[in-house]
Amino acid sequence: MDIRVDKDACLGCGLCVKDCPMDVYELQEGISVPVKPKNCMGCLSCHEICPSQALEHRGIYPARRHYIDIRVCEMLNRVI
Repeated sequence: MDIRVDKDACLGCGLCVKDCPMDVYELQEGISVPVKPKNCMGCLSCHEICPSQALEHRGIYPARRHYIDIRVCEMLNRVI
């Protein structure tokens, strides 16, 4: 997954940071940064909540979206 943030468009509102169930983003100097892109499961909730549409996810398409709670992912990681 290739996650890109348009730094000129990002408002630094932090909605993607708060909304991401996998803690992919954090705010750095007022800009959202994907610090854990490998954790991204492609639910695109961050993309949908971003008021400036500053996020781009290459390699994932809306028809393939899914949402899994972080607790479920942690449980699956212990089992696998």
